[in-house]
Amino acid sequence: MSQDSAVNQELMKIDKLIRDKEIDLAQKKTDSLYKQLRKFQIGRRNKTQLLETQFRRAIIFDENEATSVESLKILLKIIDDAEDENLHALSYQIYLLIALAYEKSQHLELTDLYLDKAYKKYKDHQLENLYSTYCIRRSSYFRFVEKLDSMNHYAKQAEKYSKKYNNEKDLIDSYLLMGFYTSKNKNYEKTLEYDFKILKHKKKTKRSGEIAAAFNNISVVNYKMKNYPVALSYNDSASVFFNKSTINEGFYLKLRSMIFEGMGKTDSALFYYKEYHEKLQLISSQEEKIKIKKLEEQYQSDKKENTIKNKDKLMILIGSLLAVIAIGLLLLMGKNRQISHRNKIINEQLGELQKLLEQKQVLLSELQHRVKNNLQHVISILEIQKESADHNNIEELIRGNQNRIHSMALLHKKLNVSDNVNEIDFGRYITELSEIVKESYDNHRKKIDLHIKCEIETISIEKALPVGMIIVELLSNSMKHAFKNRNIGIINIEITEDEKSGKSKLYYADNGDGFDFNKNNDKGLGLEITKGLIHQLDGEIMTTSGNGFELMLYF
Repeated sequence: MSQDSAVNQELMKIDKLIRDKEIDLAQKKTDSLYKQLRKFQIGRRNKTQLLETQFRRAIIFDENEATSVESLKILLKIIDDAEDENLHALSYQIYLLIALAYEKSQHLELTDLYLDKAYKKYKDHQLENLYSTYCIRRSSYFRFVEKLDSMNHYAKQAEKYSKKYNNEKDLIDSYLLMGFYTSKNKNYEKTLEYDFKILKHKKKTKRSGEIAAAFNNISVVNYKMKNYPVALSYNDSASVFFNKSTINEGFYLKLRSMIFEGMGKTDSALFYYKEYHEKLQLISSQEEKIKIKKLEEQYQSDKKENTIKNKDKLMILIGSLLAVIAIGLLLLMGKNRQISHRNKIINEQLGELQKLLEQKQVLLSELQHRVKNNLQHVISILEIQKESADHNNIEELIRGNQNRIHSMALLHKKLNVSDNVNEIDFGRYITELSEIVKESYDNHRKKIDLHIKCEIETISIEKALPVGMIIVELLSNSMKHAFKNRNIGIINIEITEDEKSGKSKLYYADNGDGFDFNKNNDKGLGLEITKGLIHQLDGEIMTTSGNGFELMLYF
C-alpha cells in the first residue's frame, strides 16, 4: 500500500510539471518511474500504474511537435490494455488524446471516430467530471471543419462543466474557442471579455511568457477595433513580461509597428518594424560574426607563420601562397556547393520517407486493431454454436460460418493501408458479398434472381460490417427457407438515403413463403445475430410478411 501511495504521489507531481510546462523535468521523472515499475512483478495494480505512466509519456511527447507521432504510437498500443482492465476514465482520456493527435495531422475522419468512442465511454460510465475535455476537443474539431456555430456550442458546454468540476485548463481553452468565434463574427467587445478572463487565470500561474501572450492578444483585438492608444498600452504590458521570459519577441514588435502605423506615426512604425526584422536576424547575425572572427584569427596566424627575413622571397612566397589559396578556395567552394546541394536533396528525401513510414505504421496499427475486434466476433459466434452443433446440421453450421467470415474477410480486402482506413466502397462490398452467399446455397433446380441497388458510395467500417452480416443472415434465411414450395424466386436488396430521417435505409424483400420477424419463436443463431446487429447499429426496423417477406432497416 505504501508503494501504491508513493507511485500515485509521483504521478501527481508529473501532472503538475506538465501543467507548469516543465516538460524536460516531467519526462525525466516519467522515464524514471516507468523503469522502476518495470522491475516489479506484473500484477493488476502494477499494470494499471504502468498504463497511467505510459499515458503521461504520451502527453509529454504530444507537447513536442517533433515527437507527436511517437505519442500516437504509445496511445494505440495501450488503449486495448486499458479497455481490458476496465480503466474507463483512462480509456476515455486516451481516446481524446488520440483524437487530438489525428486532428494535428489533419486526419479529421479519424478525429471524429475517436471523439465518438470517447463520448460513448463518457455516456456508458457517467464520467461527467471529465466531460469538459471532450467538449473542448469536439469544439476544436468543429473549428477545423468550419462549423463555427457547433464549435461555439461545445465551447460553452466546456465552460459550464469546467467551472462545475474546477478544471482550469479546459476553462481557459473554452474562453480561447469562444473568443475565436466572436472574433470571426467581429464581435470584438465580447472577444475582449474572454481575453480578460484568460489574462486573469494566466496571472495566477506567474509564467511570464503566458501572461505576455495574454496581454498581446488583448492588444491585437484593440488594434482590430482601431483603439490604437489602448492597443499600445496593452502592448507595453506585454513587452514587460516578454522581457522577463525566454519567448521570442518578434510578434510583439511587429504588432507594435502596426499600431504606430495605424496612429499615423510612421517614424515609430518604421523603427519597430526594423527592430522586428533585427530580432529575426539576430541569431544568424551572431553566427556570421563568429565565422568572421575565426577567419580573421586564422589569417593573422598564417601571416605570422609565413613571415620570413628575405623580402623578395617573402613576396614570391606570399604571391604563390595567395594564388594557391585562391584556386583552392574556388575549387573547395564549388565542391562544397555540390555536396551541400546533394545533402539537402538526400535529407529532404529521407525526411519524406521517414514521415511516410511513420504514417503507415500508425495506420497499420489502426487496421490491426480492427482485425483483432472482428476476429473476436468470429470466436464469439463459434462459442455460441458449440452447444447446438450435431451431426445433422454440421454442414449448415459450417456454411453459415463461412458466409459470416466471408463478410469480414471481404471487408478487409476492400481496405488498403492508405490515408484512410475507415471507409470502403459500399456498393461493391454489398454486391460481392451477396453473390458469395447466394452461390453457397445455389440449387440448379431453382431459379432465384437477386437484384441489388446501392446509392451510398462509401461508408465507415463500423457500419459496413454489421450491415453486411445482417444481409448475410437475411439472404441465407431466404435461400434456405423462403422458396421450399416454389422453383422461381426474387430477392431485392436496396440501400438508399432516407430524406425524411436523414438516415441510411436498407430495404430487403423476397417473394417466398414469408415469416413474422418480430414474433418468430425460432431460437436459431442467425435470427439472434441479426437482432443483435440491428441493436448494435441503434437501428429501427419495419417488417411485413404478406406475399413474401419485407424488412426495412433505418440506421
